[in-house]
Amino acid sequence: MSATTERAGYSRAQVIIHWAVVALILFQLFFHEGMEMAFDARMDGEGVAGNPVPHIIAGVLVLILAAARVIIRLTRGAPPHPEGQPAFLAILANVTHGLIYVLLFALPLLGAVAWFGGIEGAGDVHGGPLRIALIAVVILHVTGALVQQFVLRSGVLMRMLKPES
Repeated sequence: MSATTERAGYSRAQVIIHWAVVALILFQLFFHEGMEMAFDARMDGEGVAGNPVPHIIAGVLVLILAAARVIIRLTRGAPPHPEGQPAFLAILANVTHGLIYVLLFALPLLGAVAWFGGIEGAGDVHGGPLRIALIAVVILHVTGALVQQFVLRSGVLMRMLKPES
């Protein structure tokens, strides 16, 4: 089957990867202090402080899973937007998903540049504007899914909760 084939839902792999990335992003957002301490100490020449390893591992996993998700989407495709949906909602959904993918690649790559390259400015962008952008886009994404499910009753949310057989 090609990526242009219409699908009713997402595959089991797409659903698992989606929720794994959600868990990793939440981990990164709530448990980043060890990396911040380690990075600040490193930039100040103070040696070891904090534990950056969990943040690095989670970031690498996000990058790998985002790449896998893109490959699956390009080869398998994705379900169409709900029928009868206003065009602006489809455009908003496409832009939101595009921004999420960009950020899922940009954040780990910029974090790697900051940590492994010792570039403080990259760390500032990673932990500042890009982090805030990801939070904002994720909030928009979740809000859109909830509106689709409970206001428009399109069933969109169920596609990411129950894989297509």
